[in-house]
Amino acid sequence: MYDPTKGTVQGRGWTGDDGYNSSSSRSNPVRKRTGDTLTLVRANTTLSHIKSLLKPVAFLLVGAGLAIGHHVFNNWADGRPVGSSPSVPSVWVFRVGTAFAFAFQTILAACLGFVICQLLWFSTRRNFLSLQDIDTLYQVERRDIVSTILSNAIRRAPLLVAITLLSFLLPIAAIFTPASLGVSSSTNSDLAGPCVVTTGNFSGPEATGLHQGGIFLSGFTPTVQKIAEAAFYGGTIVPLPDYCGQNCTYFLTVDSFTFSCQTTGVTLPEGQMGTFDPQHPGPGIQTFWNATLTGSEADSDPTMPFYLGWATGGMVVPFDSSIGSSGSAYCTPMQARYNFQIRKFNGLQTVSYNMTPTDPMLEATTHDQNGQQPSTKAMQLGAMALATRELLLGALSVRTNPVEIVWGFNSTARAASFLNMGMGDIATFVWGDVIKGVEETAANVTASMLNLDLGLQNSTCAYTQTQLIYAYHRPNLWAPYGIALFVVALALVFGVVVFLRYNPDNLTTSFADTVGITRNRDLDAFARLHDAGRAQIEPLLHSVKFRLGDVGRGYIGYSTSEKFEH
Repeated sequence: MYDPTKGTVQGRGWTGDDGYNSSSSRSNPVRKRTGDTLTLVRANTTLSHIKSLLKPVAFLLVGAGLAIGHHVFNNWADGRPVGSSPSVPSVWVFRVGTAFAFAFQTILAACLGFVICQLLWFSTRRNFLSLQDIDTLYQVERRDIVSTILSNAIRRAPLLVAITLLSFLLPIAAIFTPASLGVSSSTNSDLAGPCVVTTGNFSGPEATGLHQGGIFLSGFTPTVQKIAEAAFYGGTIVPLPDYCGQNCTYFLTVDSFTFSCQTTGVTLPEGQMGTFDPQHPGPGIQTFWNATLTGSEADSDPTMPFYLGWATGGMVVPFDSSIGSSGSAYCTPMQARYNFQIRKFNGLQTVSYNMTPTDPMLEATTHDQNGQQPSTKAMQLGAMALATRELLLGALSVRTNPVEIVWGFNSTARAASFLNMGMGDIATFVWGDVIKGVEETAANVTASMLNLDLGLQNSTCAYTQTQLIYAYHRPNLWAPYGIALFVVALALVFGVVVFLRYNPDNLTTSFADTVGITRNRDLDAFARLHDAGRAQIEPLLHSVKFRLGDVGRGYIGYSTSEKFEH
């Protein structure tokens, strides 16, 4: 019985050499025991101890193997199309990755289980602890999250709590690493195949209906006018037919026209740009754009050059001349060869080209120098050049006098894509690159004409194939795996040191070992206090201290710092 006056526990003894039968205590007759001195043992390492160390090391190696296996699998899937042979169906690809991740965290948790067990004995050997504290540490070893976080275990065994918390964080690797294999779109534009495209030949028998007139050119048809206006006003090419589908590229060489504009040494006709003098404001004509033929305005000769003058400005004095462009040019219609690349991707059309001026425009309104009538090519190209040139001719000007301001807009150039026209009460004209805009207008009209029925030809198209493929992001896999392996490896090294120094008896939390270390004189006497009732035993759960160590005669168990009489 417990005697409060003496602070001791009295009970019946057991027969034995020392008055107590210690045969139930845990003994280790083969390996030298460190006992309470905690001396590092370097001898008598048995096969059972080696097996105990090999198991967690094997777990760590298996974990590393699983990480490598996950990497090899992702590397195999990287770049493969999703859901097509010989690829694994996408649902199984991600299931396999998830299986690797969860197997990895499970095997490393088992490795940390060895370390946690050793830290349990490390904590119970170093200090005298109350039974309640020991019970809490056992619950921490069993990964009871409440006991790990919401108890005083962090003060009694900080290393044990830290490694247990680390085992709770291992599932993070299983969460992030499956995302290392994702899906992305891949575009392959190198798949060449046969196709049928337009000839782009304006001199062939199919190229009719562009010009007006009999033997000689007298004008252009409404079809040409409509196409030319659409290309000019929009500043783009009218969408072309899908000769090879929504995702392909084809190439065409087209003989057409252009305007070759000279900008150096050009003297405009007198009055071309009006009579207004910004230095001496007064009545006059201020011109912002004026394109005039070198001959009769009524002449339908497509070979006739034209003068072009433009000026950035507005009805503001003074006007900011640092923006826009101003200049003059002498533009001559020419034959040109275009190398078009027409690309369609998901229905979106892009057209690029290279243009080279070749020869002067062919005569289309008179006999040529050999007395021959104009050819079909001369008539067709002449009609296209006439329709485009007409869009550029005319003037944008304003006449001022003391009474009123009279605007003169007799040119469609006001709708040019290379003009930024102010929308306020006071009109302003800011011109961009006019020469480039004139050349691009001829190119856009030529490309838009490919919508006409010009005949078909066999060709080779470059098809663009878009497909979903697996994409492996290596840092997303090796960052969590690498950190987990590194931390667990360090913990294992520490666990091995603790095992050799503080657990030479190779204790585990098995039932057999638990019986061995709890059946001794002190614990048996303490256990008999239960017969006295809960009221007497409750204070002792917090006051009586136990420590795992030598209990005599080469046995190990929990002994108390209190004095027990029996």
